[in-house]
Amino acid sequence: MIYSMRKRLKRCNGYPKEDPFPPLQNARYINGRHHPLTSHWQSTTIRTISSFQILQIAVNSIKRFEMRIHLAFLGKRKGESLSVRPQPEEAQKWTECFSTLMTSKYGSSLYRAFLLREFSNENLEFWLAVEYYKNMKPKKMAARAAQIYQDFVAVQAPKEVNLDAETRLITLTNVQSSQLDEHAFDRAQRRIQHMMERDSYLRFLQSGLFLELIQTENYPPSR
Repeated sequence: MIYSMRKRLKRCNGYPKEDPFPPLQNARYINGRHHPLTSHWQSTTIRTISSFQILQIAVNSIKRFEMRIHLAFLGKRKGESLSVRPQPEEAQKWTECFSTLMTSKYGSSLYRAFLLREFSNENLEFWLAVEYYKNMKPKKMAARAAQIYQDFVAVQAPKEVNLDAETRLITLTNVQSSQLDEHAFDRAQRRIQHMMERDSYLRFLQSGLFLELIQTENYPPSR
């Protein structure tokens, strides 16, 4: 079988004649040793190791992404676009309650970066979208309310948040009401905030991003 494959591949100009498995040609050298693909067992072994190497690359990429977030936020100083890096005592106030964290531009941005790292930012995105909605002009509310519902609240929405059926129904009724106002998402927002306060908010306060921020020795003295 391998011999017939070699013969067929020799007619193909797109690959080297000596390599019967072109997609794996870069995986034939492992730990400095040559592994000729001359049997089914060897080719299966090489494919398994290659998959492991791909997994390692993915893990390393995630670690590099986390480090970029870490350095980007901890390196903020005055005059940069996001905000001023807070003093440790100011950052410590974020532990008082969720609302205190969200009123800080730097704190809310750091919290969002933390959730992005965990691929669990839908709840915060919904919460922020509702906050923005509450401050819109009345004539623009209808379109934005419908968009928020379709993006976050509807069943199988692209960024569906975890809400009970009754809350979804009440929110839909509010959105479709002729008397639409800034309170259309109040119940849903309260429930999502409660979930964050019990879960991701607490994990954020225990994360390296936050703990390093409140260490006074990590904050260089102002010049």
